[in-house]
Amino acid sequence: MSLYPGDPGVIGALMLNLVRLQPGEAIYLSAGNLHAYLSGVGVEIMANSDNVLRGGCTPKHVDVPELLRVLDFRCGPIGLVPAATTDGVESVYPTPTEEFRLSRFQLRPGVSARPVRRGPEILLCTEGSARLSAGGESLVLPRGASVFVSAADGAYSLEGEGVVYRATAGL
Repeated sequence: MSLYPGDPGVIGALMLNLVRLQPGEAIYLSAGNLHAYLSGVGVEIMANSDNVLRGGCTPKHVDVPELLRVLDFRCGPIGLVPAATTDGVESVYPTPTEEFRLSRFQLRPGVSARPVRRGPEILLCTEGSARLSAGGESLVLPRGASVFVSAADGAYSLEGEGVVYRATAGL
């Protein structure tokens, strides 16, 4: 409370579900779900929107009436979204949305991933490192690095030892 004195969002946090995720696990939250991260690294992807609302614990504007209007107050457990392995290297997190698709590459030495292109992509390396190769050029992605791959770019391959997340259109 010392970080945000007088902020009622501190009390609101006590009413949230506590969900502990292990590396590689995922959940899907539809619009209207208040959420926060307490520790660790999370990959969050959402549909294009200009209406992110904050619920507190921030120096930014909090529109309480609008927040109360759009929040989903249903309670209950939050189910994990099991990743479906497509080729032994890439695992896809299926969601009910068409706007985006999130997948995870578990890269191992001697194994090359050649993803099927679905449009523009963002690749994020969260563990180890990866080499992105396309058209005779390559780019090393160390842990914490990301790269945008445009829809006009051709096929590419990934290799290395680490974990790379791919965000792309759901189509």
